Amino acid sequence: MKKLLYSALFLLPALAQAQTENFVVKGTVGAKAGVTKAYLRYVNAQKWLVDSAAVKNGRFEFKGAVPEPGRATLVLSHNGTSLAKSKDATKEFFFVEQGTIAISTPDSATKAVVRGTPLNDENAKLAALLKSSDSRYEAYIKEYRAQPEAMRKDPAYIKQLEAKLDPIEAEQKQIRTAYIKAHPDARYSLFVLQDAAGSVPEVTSYAALYQGLSANLRNSVRGKRIDEQIKRLQKVAIGAEAPDFTQNNPDNVPVKLSSLRGKYVLIDFWASWCGPCRQENPNVVKAYNAFKDKGFTILGVSLDKEGAREAWMRAIEKDGLAWTQVSDLKYWNNAVAQEYGVQSIPQNFLLDPQGKIVAANLRGEELQSTLSKLLNKAN
Repeated sequence: MKKLLYSALFLLPALAQAQTENFVVKGTVGAKAGVTKAYLRYVNAQKWLVDSAAVKNGRFEFKGAVPEPGRATLVLSHNGTSLAKSKDATKEFFFVEQGTIAISTPDSATKAVVRGTPLNDENAKLAALLKSSDSRYEAYIKEYRAQPEAMRKDPAYIKQLEAKLDPIEAEQKQIRTAYIKAHPDARYSLFVLQDAAGSVPEVTSYAALYQGLSANLRNSVRGKRIDEQIKRLQKVAIGAEAPDFTQNNPDNVPVKLSSLRGKYVLIDFWASWCGPCRQENPNVVKAYNAFKDKGFTILGVSLDKEGAREAWMRAIEKDGLAWTQVSDLKYWNNAVAQEYGVQSIPQNFLLDPQGKIVAANLRGEELQSTLSKLLNKAN
């Protein structure tokens, strides 16, 4: 639940490798659906590409090549609707890979059935196992979205909703974990592994599942990338000394993390464009005001984009973020975010006065209660 309400997710793209995989996507849609154009969004060499095809007599086709299998999604345009305005997209990602991929639907991309290649066939099998939990999860989310804005922001309501959703997420993780263990040599397991780990992986269980995969998978391009990710996460696990870094504040003055030693420090990853971050900021402000005179401070690290300095500074002022802020304005390529393995925001790490990581991803009341325990103990 936390990842849904609080995270602006960063989808990691596929990595390139030498071998090219040529794919064909052949689609059919009901003739009376009014679909005039199809758009295929897919990852190629670490970038999302968009291709389009006219729908004639209920049929469309795409051809392409990717350096390795990657995720994709289909968007259908009804009666000339542009890609930007069309909301008819596949509910789940499918895969572009070597071979012919068949997509069929009576009238909507949301009803699309994808078959024809190994990854997509395995994806369909796992989706069937997850169907029951997905339906329950979606029902709760639909209920949440139907609430007035004030209710959606109410901590008590969110806590009740989390109590319903957390067991479903645990059930889904168990299903994915079982799949990975049963298919240690299937390259689809590499994708399932990352889905099971989530946007903020728990590194011990993540590493254990990874080590259970075959040497063939672990030595693949994607497998080696996961290994690198795990090593980065281990460097910022609870108990590790936080990697030092230096970035500039809005006035272009360098700020070094280690200069804050002697206090409990919350490294807070966020961005002005991140809605969940802005929603969480009042909680962070509340914690800062409550403990800033008791040996606590915050270092904000923004994942804002180049050319967005003004938006970054406006957000700081509007949200009342009185603590030190830094950024290299490189969006998801922010050097600190990469070093700390950040794949979604908001995300944070709490450091003790010696620079050791003592907690991570503290939200709302949990942030204040943790600080209260630590600082009362320290004082």
